[in-house]
Amino acid sequence: MIKKLIFVVFVVSLVTQAKLSQSEDHTFRNAKWGMSAKEVTASESGVDPVSIDENTIRYKTQILGKNVELMYLFYQNKLTGATYRLEDNYLNSNHFLNTYNKFKAALTQKYGPPLDETITWTNDTLRNVSLKRGLALSLGHTEYYASWETPQTAINMSLKEDNYYVHCRIEYWSKELSYLAEDTGKENMLDPF
Repeated sequence: MIKKLIFVVFVVSLVTQAKLSQSEDHTFRNAKWGMSAKEVTASESGVDPVSIDENTIRYKTQILGKNVELMYLFYQNKLTGATYRLEDNYLNSNHFLNTYNKFKAALTQKYGPPLDETITWTNDTLRNVSLKRGLALSLGHTEYYASWETPQTAINMSLKEDNYYVHCRIEYWSKELSYLAEDTGKENMLDPF
C-alpha cells in the first residue's frame, strides 16, 4: 500500500513538473520572448503567415471562435511582443462588447483578475442607458481597458472606436525585452525625414 502511494505521489510530481516546465518554455502560444522570426514561424505549425516583413509576422487565425489577426512583433530580430486584433465586424456594436467580455473572461481564467480594469467615458450622453452601451462604444463615447501580468509578460486588452471603426485588441509584451522597442522608437524619432 505504501509503495502504491509513493508511486502515485511520484507520478503526480512528474506530471506537475512537466506542466510547469512547459509553461516556462513558452511565453506566448508556442513561442518564447527573444526568439528569432525563423524560430517563431517554425513554432506556428499548421498555419502559414499572411505576410512577413523585417519587424512583423502576420497570421489569420481564430481564438474562442472569433476571427483575429495574430501579429508577432520583432526588434533586432528578437520577439518582443504579439497582438491579437479582432477581425470580425458587427453591425450591432453590442456584439463587440460581448466579444470583449468573452476574451476578458478567458484571460481572467488563465491569469487571474485584471490588475487594472477601466471604462473611460469621453461623453456622458449614454452613460446611464445600459442598453445603449454598444452605441456609446461605436460613437467613441467610451473605451474599455484591462491588464494582466505574468513574471515575463505584460498583457493589455482594449476596446475602442477609432476613425469610425471599433477595435478590439489584446497585446502581449515581453517585460525583459521592452527596452528594445523603446530604443527602436527613439532611433526612428531622431531623423523623421
